[in-house]
Amino acid sequence: MSEQDRWVMRGLAPDDPDCIHSAEELEEYVNRVGFLPLFANDIPGFSAEEHAASEGWWTGDPAIDPWEWRKIIASRGKVAYGKFFDKRAGFISKEWFPYFANYRRDGYDFDSLWDDELAGIRSKKIMDLFMEENEGRELFSFQIKEEAGFGRNREKNFEGEITRLQMQTYLLIRDFRRRKNKNGEEYGWGIAVYCTPEHLWEREHVTSRYSEEPVLSGEKIFSHMKELYPDADHAHMRKLLGIKAGSDARDKESIPFPDNLIKALKVEGITPGTLNEDQKSGLLVAIAQLKDKQQKVIELKYVSHMKNEEIGKAMNRAAGTVGTYHSKALGKLRWPRIAEWYLKGYSECLPGLLVSRGFPSHAAAVVSSEKDKEKPVGMNDFCLRLGLPFRVSDALLKAGIITLSDLSSRIPDPHWYKNIKGIGPKTAENITDRLRKVIK
Repeated sequence: MSEQDRWVMRGLAPDDPDCIHSAEELEEYVNRVGFLPLFANDIPGFSAEEHAASEGWWTGDPAIDPWEWRKIIASRGKVAYGKFFDKRAGFISKEWFPYFANYRRDGYDFDSLWDDELAGIRSKKIMDLFMEENEGRELFSFQIKEEAGFGRNREKNFEGEITRLQMQTYLLIRDFRRRKNKNGEEYGWGIAVYCTPEHLWEREHVTSRYSEEPVLSGEKIFSHMKELYPDADHAHMRKLLGIKAGSDARDKESIPFPDNLIKALKVEGITPGTLNEDQKSGLLVAIAQLKDKQQKVIELKYVSHMKNEEIGKAMNRAAGTVGTYHSKALGKLRWPRIAEWYLKGYSECLPGLLVSRGFPSHAAAVVSSEKDKEKPVGMNDFCLRLGLPFRVSDALLKAGIITLSDLSSRIPDPHWYKNIKGIGPKTAENITDRLRKVIK
């Protein structure tokens, strides 16, 4: 810490029985407590700095200098090192890293994060260097900067992006190595070398907590911290750990659908308990735009209140796969063109959408009319009641099938779909099965 323009290290006396004296002892301590920042912070005692002798710092002697210990620990690969604590450096044990990965990533692998438009292009350029065929790479920071296109008159804020990816647990510091000249001789200072956690510890371990809700992993981290430092300020703890307040998921089952889904979406402009009937109808239309497997996960999780493990058994999928389906579903439901259905409401979105797609105005009027005694199909019954995507509704409307009776009259003919462009036998069978359930 800085005191009167001097940098003063907080620490223990060398003869204090609690003083840490080596990289091995610090590594053992991290494994015992689970996670630990490198430098002192707002939580007294929660740092490597405060458990080492203050006079050892910056000596350059790996026997006594904690600044050198971080390099030794990072190179050993038994504890993760990186900027994990409010954009500042620290350690996370192998045991606790999956909890941080599940919470910080919110269940997303980076490629899924990018697919759902939740990652920036600069982060994408960096992560491309470590994805797929490059997943086993260990790169110097200057290599990443050059290969990802950062520098003068190129992409900006390299340090900010590399820190963000560490905070999200997509990257960590694997080692500090010196450059080599053409003769293979080392020179200069040790430079940070980055890799993915999956390269260090295998994907199976890093993603082993994906089977539980990310917020639950976050609360387990926070609860562990409270056990270690019961008198610490909770706000300071959450800020340092990156755990948002109010993320306790234990009461989720008591919140009925669709309020529990709205709470999970966290979309600005709408909160649980405020949806009117028109917005609820719009939400169902939005859900209908998801892939079938994503719709199923949303139904089982938020309507039936099932856990990922239970959903996995019901769908014959691994719990981690269910978590990926869930994350992608939430990401798509946040897309502006999808979210407007439950933000604005069904009746406001529908007519304009039909007209914009080239349907005659009278079709839009039929679909949105409250006077029509039977519920129209199109965006209403086929998306809302049958849970089918827009392309199916489009195909039916273009074929002149506007009302539920129009469809019902066609179903008895097993080849009713033959002349309808965009409707194949599998889709037709799906429509028929869902229709029969509705009109029972």
